[in-house]
Amino acid sequence: MSPNVIIANEAADWGASRVRIEKAKTFFDGRGFEYRLAKTRGPGDARRLAAEAAGEGAETVIVIGGDGTINEAVNGVLGCDSDVRVRIGIVPAGSSNDFAKSLGIPQATEQACERIIGGEVRKVDAGSAGDEYFCMASTVGLLSVVAERSLGLRGLRGRRRYVRAGLGVIANMGPGWEMKIEADGKSFGGLYGALLISNTPRFGGLELMPGAKWDDGAFDCLLIEMPKKLEALHLVWLALRGGLMRHKKAVRFQAESVRVCLSPAGRVCNDGEICAEASGPVAYRIEPRRLRIIC
Repeated sequence: MSPNVIIANEAADWGASRVRIEKAKTFFDGRGFEYRLAKTRGPGDARRLAAEAAGEGAETVIVIGGDGTINEAVNGVLGCDSDVRVRIGIVPAGSSNDFAKSLGIPQATEQACERIIGGEVRKVDAGSAGDEYFCMASTVGLLSVVAERSLGLRGLRGRRRYVRAGLGVIANMGPGWEMKIEADGKSFGGLYGALLISNTPRFGGLELMPGAKWDDGAFDCLLIEMPKKLEALHLVWLALRGGLMRHKKAVRFQAESVRVCLSPAGRVCNDGEICAEASGPVAYRIEPRRLRIIC
């Protein structure tokens, strides 16, 4: 069995990833790079395929897809019962590719493949939200609602998709969420619009957390009081300029663990993918340098 497994999502970027998958295969074949190709057929497949590869002793899992596919593969690898030493390589093929951009992985397919063959392995922090892992960011509140709405905006990419979704959410904003938050001894409570737990600078096609480091053993967190509609529009304007934390209703802090209770219940969003509804407390924990990423 090949020590290298490629997990390819042909549905990523509204199907445009098929071209990147073929380019990657041509590149690897031309270099004599041995691999086994596994294509996903639907949600959950990348997680299952990555777990199988890790359990069978694969050395490298290469993901050709977007942030959602990477999230599934990370959960598959880290959820494996064995002492996992699998390296993860990334060929960006999604609509935003925020995790790859945060790590400096080339966006061009051939260059990304070259990096997988000759790049160094870096140890990257992972985060956990309950039993689920994430590598980029997790959020509750308005940002989660925006992410869920963005999934239905076919054909739009990167920041355009999230900004369009955000404007739609602002037009029909609810009253917000009562949140109680404990973070490494710090306490927050009140009516809030969003909580972002970040491991990287980028999320939603934007640099929402400038300066966030993916290997410092801590989350960079952003807590935003529930804004009025005009304030929310100002937040969008600031987000486009990497200055979200400058808003008077935003506070940024670091923590290794965070516990949040919110009412009413809301959906948790990990790496842009919508997870279960948070009907009870959500416990976040940093997993220092848990991932081995080729970058």
